[in-house]
Amino acid sequence: MGDHHRDPGAARDHDRRGHHQEGHRQGQHHQHRLTGRGSDSGASSMEWALLTPVLILLMLVVVQFTMVFHARHVALAAAQSGARVARTAPVGGGWQDAATAKAAGDVREIGPELLSGLSVRAGESGDQRWVEVSGEAVTVVPFMKFHVSQRSQGPIECFRPDVGDGLACEPGGG
Repeated sequence: MGDHHRDPGAARDHDRRGHHQEGHRQGQHHQHRLTGRGSDSGASSMEWALLTPVLILLMLVVVQFTMVFHARHVALAAAQSGARVARTAPVGGGWQDAATAKAAGDVREIGPELLSGLSVRAGESGDQRWVEVSGEAVTVVPFMKFHVSQRSQGPIECFRPDVGDGLACEPGGG
């Protein structure tokens, strides 16, 4: 049957007797648990030692993409500045040097170390003039290279009569 028919005192004595006969003392069980955890000592340090380089690399990748994004903005600002010079220059030759010099100067002024291998080109297509700024963004993460290229273009600013085709400005007319 069940334990409820036994003598409560006898069960208590039996349990205590068995416990003492096995050589157990109160609290010894807890010592066994603590020694069981001893095999995990240093595991947290080891996890951080393995995780830290990954976290640092992740932060460097975030900084790298921020630098690329900033380099694109600097290149675009320089291309727009050069394109303004190109669009307002009179029709004819010589405007390319002024436009490329302005764009390259802006890159040197805003972020001289931001773009390496700087290349500035200017051109004309119909009644449009354009300036393109390109280079390699600064490298934060080794073995990662990012080519940045931005182009700005717009119509040549000059008087265009309503009569005729009005598509191109006349040389010398500005």
